[in-house]
Amino acid sequence: MKIAITGHSSGIGASIHDKLAGDLNEVRGYSKSNGWNIAEDDGDKIINELIDFDPDVVFNNAYYPAIQNKILTTLLTKWKDANGKVIINTGSISGWLNEDMGVDMNDTYVSDKRQLGQICINNSFDVFTPKANVRCHNISFSFVDTPLLTKRVGVNTNEDHMIDTSDAAGMLIDLIAEQKYHIPEMIVQCKVIDATDMLGMYKTANRNMVKHVAKSRRDVKKKLDKDS
Repeated sequence: MKIAITGHSSGIGASIHDKLAGDLNEVRGYSKSNGWNIAEDDGDKIINELIDFDPDVVFNNAYYPAIQNKILTTLLTKWKDANGKVIINTGSISGWLNEDMGVDMNDTYVSDKRQLGQICINNSFDVFTPKANVRCHNISFSFVDTPLLTKRVGVNTNEDHMIDTSDAAGMLIDLIAEQKYHIPEMIVQCKVIDATDMLGMYKTANRNMVKHVAKSRRDVKKKLDKDS
């Protein structure tokens, strides 16, 4: 089986890679660590590579504003006449929160993750008809103990209250096999969480994501300046 993973060098993506890499699978990972910045060329570089590789399964795991969704929608369109393709997306519960919970509904990350799940839900109405042959899944995780949350930024967080990274990867991997019923969207919440944890985790994740996106943007600019 040919498998592609975006963001394979850390967090959930790294755990997926470790679990699936082996003699039975041809696994390719795409991260900044091996020269694949999904922000480059407005996502077209990684999209063209995925189309050329033509994997059976894509783990659309890495996030960058608008690009994770662009990868999904482009592949759904490109592979609409293919059979057996599976796209498994790493979503976020933030897409299902609301203003009453103190969430900015205009935040790009929040709106992107909300749309990611909605695309998979919409696709599920056609997935077993001639209109669409790509099976598409999204898991909207609550707080997972990835570096996005465990890297401190002055706010206390409790890793014991987070979803284990390996468990999250396992849930995504389980979606590879076709089941009797189709699961386009799944929400996975932390088992133990209170208002203090919620606030601390949300602030930590938000700040680290801003830093992550800014670094990706700087890396793209540096490459453009170097190539010009």
